[in-house]
Amino acid sequence: MKKITKVFILASILFASGCGSSTKLVGSWTDKENKSIHLEKIGVAALTPNTSGRYLIERAIAANFKTNNINAVATYDTWPLAGRIGENPEVFKDSEALKNKVKAKVAEQEMDGLMIISLIDKETSERYVNTNNYYGAAGYYGGAPMGTVGFYGHPYGAYYNYYAYAAGTMYDTGYYVEDVTYYLEAKLFDAKNDKLLWFARTKTTNLEDVEKEAAVFADLIVKDIMAKKVIVP
Repeated sequence: MKKITKVFILASILFASGCGSSTKLVGSWTDKENKSIHLEKIGVAALTPNTSGRYLIERAIAANFKTNNINAVATYDTWPLAGRIGENPEVFKDSEALKNKVKAKVAEQEMDGLMIISLIDKETSERYVNTNNYYGAAGYYGGAPMGTVGFYGHPYGAYYNYYAYAAGTMYDTGYYVEDVTYYLEAKLFDAKNDKLLWFARTKTTNLEDVEKEAAVFADLIVKDIMAKKVIVP
């Protein structure tokens, strides 16, 4: 039996498969009692272990905000750990120092809003893709019509029908594929008041085109923010 495993590396973190997008908005939240506010400058920080993945995500979100007349900037080349999150795990041991660096950057760059994107879960599953046509073999030798399958997937008909079917499955041309699903979380903060304004989670299965899915991801979350009138231009 031939086995083929498709590996999708976390380096990219975002997403696509087939003809359409694989990225979906799972859900979002905002405090309904909050009034819409205006933010002068939103920083966008994607916590990924890869420079290009972070760059593509942050750039797509900042660009999407700007099309909605919201000022937003990427942080991949200026913030703590910019583009190097996966290179220096030691820095995470001093969380207070990291917090202070982020606060300093927010003040230095005069940001009153901050969006943080992070990976919250990753699921991997394996499935078998059967490419043969042996399941219909019984139809050639009497019994049920071609393609008819009985209880537990066994063809109806005589013993020789099932013998031919079972023998055929030993030499099938199927293969295994690995499906990888990423769950991302995006949170928008009022940086001046240390307040969470909005958050959402997305689900992405089987990464193929990072740049395309970064754009889809950005469009989903910014549309949700604007539709809920969390912020206004």
